[in-house]
Amino acid sequence: MNQDEKRPYHHGNLKESAIETALEMLENEGLEAITLRELSSRIGASRTAIYRHFENKEALIREVILAGFERFDAFFIDIFARTDADVLARFTMMGRAYLAFAVNNPQLYRVLFGPTVRQEREEVCDLEDAEKATGFHALVHLIEVGQHEGVFKKGDPFLLAATVWSTVHGLASLIIDGHLVISDNIDAIFETGNRTLLEGLKS
Repeated sequence: MNQDEKRPYHHGNLKESAIETALEMLENEGLEAITLRELSSRIGASRTAIYRHFENKEALIREVILAGFERFDAFFIDIFARTDADVLARFTMMGRAYLAFAVNNPQLYRVLFGPTVRQEREEVCDLEDAEKATGFHALVHLIEVGQHEGVFKKGDPFLLAATVWSTVHGLASLIIDGHLVISDNIDAIFETGNRTLLEGLKS
């Protein structure tokens, strides 16, 4: 959407339209492009109407973060809930989905996990709260299932999940920030890393 194009909204869903437009602006133009003034212009709403939902840019960013995590978690919930794939297969699918999300949504990924809006993120997110970090806790649950089945070794599933996340997150960050120019080898590196993680987790 170019900056002169407006997203029409229907009465009653201005907040949803604003968040969706902000997410598009984030991915296409970066975080700094998002202002309440520009947002109201793009969706064809008055600034007064926008301010009824977001008192300032920080409030808007908090809502963008929440919406972003909903998108992020949606990548994983269905994978962990699948009954037609075993624990090891679901673990691998999770890693692939995580990497794909980061590569396809680099600006959103940086907002969700980078330092730029850390304060706003900490105000609305809590890794230890299963309702606020459903994707991460789905991984914790998958490890618990693997432990129950004897596939994964014993240990604190939260710490094991955090270790897995750290590894995959590191690869994703290196790729989207241009430190690993490996577009032709991403799959091979993922496979090596995933195999190493599984070898460490297996009982």
